Amino acid sequence: MTCARFFHALTGSRSQGRSVEWIVSEAENSGGKSSGRLRSRLPDDQLVPFLIDFAGVDLLSNRELRKKLARCATAPERDELHDFKSATRGRGGAESVARAVAERKWHPGKSWAKHFTKTLGFPASFAGFSGSPSEPDSIEIQPFRPLPELEAFQVELLKPIWEVFSSRAGSNRAILTLPTGAGKTRTTVEAIFNWYLQTPERGTVLWIAQSEELCEQAVQAFREVWIDFGHRDSNVRESLQLHRLWGANKKIPEQANIVVASIQMLYAIVSEEDDPRHDELAELANDLCLVVVDEAHRIPAPSYTEVLGFIGINVARGKTSELPLLGLTATPFRGADAETQSLVNKFNGKLIRPLSLSQDPVADLRTKGVLSRPVHEVLQAGGGPISLDANPQYRDYFERFNDFHPDLLGALGEESGRNKQILDRLCLMPAEWPVLFFGCSVEHATAMAVLLRRKGRTAATVTGNTRAATRRALIEEFRAGRISTLCNYGVLTTGFDAPKVRALVISRPTASPVLYEQMIGRGMRGPRFGGTEQCLVIDVVDNIRFGGQMAFTRYQEYWE
Repeated sequence: MTCARFFHALTGSRSQGRSVEWIVSEAENSGGKSSGRLRSRLPDDQLVPFLIDFAGVDLLSNRELRKKLARCATAPERDELHDFKSATRGRGGAESVARAVAERKWHPGKSWAKHFTKTLGFPASFAGFSGSPSEPDSIEIQPFRPLPELEAFQVELLKPIWEVFSSRAGSNRAILTLPTGAGKTRTTVEAIFNWYLQTPERGTVLWIAQSEELCEQAVQAFREVWIDFGHRDSNVRESLQLHRLWGANKKIPEQANIVVASIQMLYAIVSEEDDPRHDELAELANDLCLVVVDEAHRIPAPSYTEVLGFIGINVARGKTSELPLLGLTATPFRGADAETQSLVNKFNGKLIRPLSLSQDPVADLRTKGVLSRPVHEVLQAGGGPISLDANPQYRDYFERFNDFHPDLLGALGEESGRNKQILDRLCLMPAEWPVLFFGCSVEHATAMAVLLRRKGRTAATVTGNTRAATRRALIEEFRAGRISTLCNYGVLTTGFDAPKVRALVISRPTASPVLYEQMIGRGMRGPRFGGTEQCLVIDVVDNIRFGGQMAFTRYQEYWE
């Protein structure tokens, strides 16, 4: 099996771009020639360590590889594997036994995976991480331990949020804005519970978020704050019923205090009238007392309009609804003025922000130690500015979506000289620094992690193809400092909390100031909130918006 086929078998990827092996080989050989051209394949004696670096703990999840290993095993090892309790049995003979061993279902972290790994002498981690694809539908949260007190600027926001929750139709909508890392979620959850506990007729609070990471972040915030309320107030002793509705958690609860749902799940239910959950969601909507939308700058999208309309909130200009609506965002604007005005109209022009902070809240919060002090660096890697003229499809895509075509990003991630310079810069950082790397594609992020590991660094990859249990485990390893560089594509821009991030490397260009702000926001947590005094932010020089505007110029106030 070739490296490319192995990659496809592990991830299900069918990218039309270059393979991870190709990217790794060309980056390592950039500046040197082999037979008159760059070497695009690794030497045979490097393929085994490459595959181990590439696949990581998911290496043995590949059935074909397990079959080859069983074939090459000694007779006693093969018999020990075959004798493990299973309904899949061979008919005798090494080939039949090897096939039967490989066909057995591979459940990462479970008994068969551990037995296979131990028998063949692999490190225990290659059994993989056990865990369901998602967390359970519902959890009960008991009061127990204290949290740090809110900062003064957060306390200031509790009253205006309360007023939105308690106002009549026409005055019961607003956007709450704080810079990324300043505690929007914690502040909002505190306000919800303050209001909720003093509301005679309680219904269900619906919290809508864009990604699984954001959904789980909200769940943990509700859990921690409810526990803290039990510590503060001896009268708070009841359980809080909190329900997950995203990913594999598809069940709509008959009753719950809090429902945290992804917009994708809600839209799928709303748009499919034959789905039995369609009527169940309508019943839940009748019991709602409050709706919160995280990443509220996305609300102009049709999916949000349809879902909010279904549950009883008309966000058309000038329309009102009885159900209170609070939006949360660090970026209360859109890419164009008309789109920003549309966003403002949907919230009746009401913006909640700390008035005790100046017109430069980032600087204020940095002085207070709430936000870190970013040190900005532009890495002179790659060619000149990105051109949309190479392919009419690129220009059409940019004009339609105001962003770069995935194929253009993929090609950028394959540039060997650019990757070599990025790798060299990463290796100049202290090995113990927690670093986030934003790649141009799945293959690019994966290849960069492999390149770092081949340089002796601890690195891992997280993409949309990564199993949920593996993703959670790798993120925890990163938070614990056992992985120094976490390479990702498209999944850690929101809802990812690792306060000790010391450096960000943004290798993918974007025309979206919102996406750019979200990426750099992963390193903005200051020492007051468990983060760092400084965070290095590295932009590759060709991260340039069409027309000559660098993406980071929209956020010039972040840079020292």
